[in-house]
Amino acid sequence: MKLRAFAILAALAVPALASATPADNPPNNNAPTNNHPADPNPDKSPPASSNDTSSNKTAGNDAKTGAKLSDGDTRTIAHLHHVNQMEITLGKDAQRQGTAKVKDYASTLITDHQTADKDLTAFAKAHKLTTIPADKPMTDAERQDDKDMTQQMAKLKTLNGADFDKAYLTMMVSGHDKELTKIDVEISSATDPDFKNLLQGVKPVLQRHADQARDLMKSPQASADEPRKPLPSMQQH
Repeated sequence: MKLRAFAILAALAVPALASATPADNPPNNNAPTNNHPADPNPDKSPPASSNDTSSNKTAGNDAKTGAKLSDGDTRTIAHLHHVNQMEITLGKDAQRQGTAKVKDYASTLITDHQTADKDLTAFAKAHKLTTIPADKPMTDAERQDDKDMTQQMAKLKTLNGADFDKAYLTMMVSGHDKELTKIDVEISSATDPDFKNLLQGVKPVLQRHADQARDLMKSPQASADEPRKPLPSMQQH
């Protein structure tokens, strides 16, 4: 009788055990179903987002260098570099030998031509001209102008005070007027658009220098303690 009762209890326990799910064996969510077949690569990484800026960098952000300059543009750069250096040298002479009004004017010229030469040199390097060549006069008229300028610069070194002012300012008027005439030709003949823009920026600075020199020639001699008035600089163009 006891054996029969035990058999009945065992028969009832088997179905219950078969329907139970073990706690340490969770269901496989990747198992295939009728509507969703199993993923063949369940561990693959998600596709990169199209908005991921770290992978969208291009070389277009790099600074671009210009094309090689023509012979004509190179000669113009050589001439402008020569003019800048000469104006800086003369300006330093004026700061030593001129009166207060001329020293102020010379200080502005030095700053403007140093800035202009820095911009010019950077432009040349960006256009594969690592060394600016010497400025060589091409015509008889240019050679004569170069000779006259050398003689005038030598004479300036012998003058002081009001005498220096008169000779220096006369040179600044005539010299800047000549450069203004030249730069119009150089702007029209420039083949590089960026170089043309650079020349157009230089022109009003040269014009201001010439106008200031004319005004100073008309004014009475300044005393050493006269308040200094800043002149327009190249930074303002």
